[in-house]
Amino acid sequence: MDVAATQPKPDPGREAVRRLRILCIVYLVLGAASIAQYFLADFPTIADSPAVTGGLISADNAAIRGWARAAGLGLAAAVIGGFWWRSRRLVTRTEATNAATLMILLTGAVLLASRLVLQAVIANHAAWGLADVVVMHVAACLIMPWSPRDATLPFAPLLLVWAVTFLVPTASDLDILDRVVIVIMSPLVLAPGAWLAGWRRARRRETATRRELEGQVELMGGELSRARIVHDAMFPDAFTGHVAFEYEYHPIQEIGGDYVHVFASPDTGKVTLTLLDVAGHGLAAALTVNRLFGELERILAENSEAEPREVMGLLNRYINLTMARHSLFATGTCMMLDPNSGKMSWVNAGHPPSLLRRADGTVGDLPTTTMLLGVLGSDEYEPASREIQLHPGDVVIAYTDGAFEARDRHGHRFGLDAVRQTAHFDPPPRSWPKFIAGAVHQHHEGHAEDDVLIASLTLRSLRIADCAPPLVETTTAAERSLRR
Repeated sequence: MDVAATQPKPDPGREAVRRLRILCIVYLVLGAASIAQYFLADFPTIADSPAVTGGLISADNAAIRGWARAAGLGLAAAVIGGFWWRSRRLVTRTEATNAATLMILLTGAVLLASRLVLQAVIANHAAWGLADVVVMHVAACLIMPWSPRDATLPFAPLLLVWAVTFLVPTASDLDILDRVVIVIMSPLVLAPGAWLAGWRRARRRETATRRELEGQVELMGGELSRARIVHDAMFPDAFTGHVAFEYEYHPIQEIGGDYVHVFASPDTGKVTLTLLDVAGHGLAAALTVNRLFGELERILAENSEAEPREVMGLLNRYINLTMARHSLFATGTCMMLDPNSGKMSWVNAGHPPSLLRRADGTVGDLPTTTMLLGVLGSDEYEPASREIQLHPGDVVIAYTDGAFEARDRHGHRFGLDAVRQTAHFDPPPRSWPKFIAGAVHQHHEGHAEDDVLIASLTLRSLRIADCAPPLVETTTAAERSLRR
């Protein structure tokens, strides 16, 4: 099931309707505050001003101005309340945006009309009408999810109406040139709101992009976690017996391109270990490992006694035919340990040398015997095999290049010599893979550059001792009679 499909998605229509309702509330609050501010602060000041006491403006006119403004704001409130009621039926973002535009046009027209009525009473009322436009514009731009173009469209007609009324000779005591200059400059009053709308739109896009990326990362993380479960299922379980096997794996991502495969023959008990390091890291390398796992399973299912030479030859053929065209190659080592005799044969295809630690603590290399897998066709590839005798207590340690390429804070690599030196440790630890991986981890600092895979095969005892045939008496009858 798609995880993204289960996540609730934001509804832009409902959000736009919610913001329209908020805008209605803000406009109502601003209107109420304007009326209260006039009667509580402005009206007493005007009543005591020289203009009133000197007879230039009557106290009645000052009161009429307040009541007219209250009437205009009341009518505007009725318009706003109507749109609040209508918002319950709105569904889409377009419907909410159109409703907001129409509400602003009607509300602004009502306020400008109330100003026109009072122009004969108080000069410069048209200038105050422009202030109403600015306040409405900034408030709308703070609330509605507009672009700069959307923020300008509903206020442009209001600004045009204001400009026409402002140019009427009775609208102001300013001369015509001053009024023309003010009208020409008036569109600048929309600049703060338009900039604010543009800034908020950019923030919304940034937030939406970030959420989308976070969702994709979360989805990818979930997919990688599930892929890690499938990937880990290909790895074998540790076991012990006449031959003990264990490993330690630390990919730099959830999944990687290092892999170890082990197979124990049910007939002879021979143990075949194949350790591979695919070129690259991450998902592509892990997919390649998945294919090689299937090929290894097929090879050993068809021939449980396949020698390392045959296993590596077939892997080389598979990689060369199916992956080489995509520049996908692999290094690896394959070894077969016979617990009946203690003999071990191996093929190393361009891989770091495995280590053989003897029971007495000496350490030696099991060197490379052939080139990496996939470069040559099967008719040219000749995987040379080597053989060595093991004794109980001997351990073979195989690893990928991530083990010795780990760097400290100064950039110094752990190195092959350090891996060998770690294998000399005495007394031997319970788990060589964990011990060496711990040494690599102590040396390493910073982001890992490569996956780390360390595996070991330990010959604990010879199997032949458990299945020795019963003694057969070979003396003759004459010899038996002499004994009597």
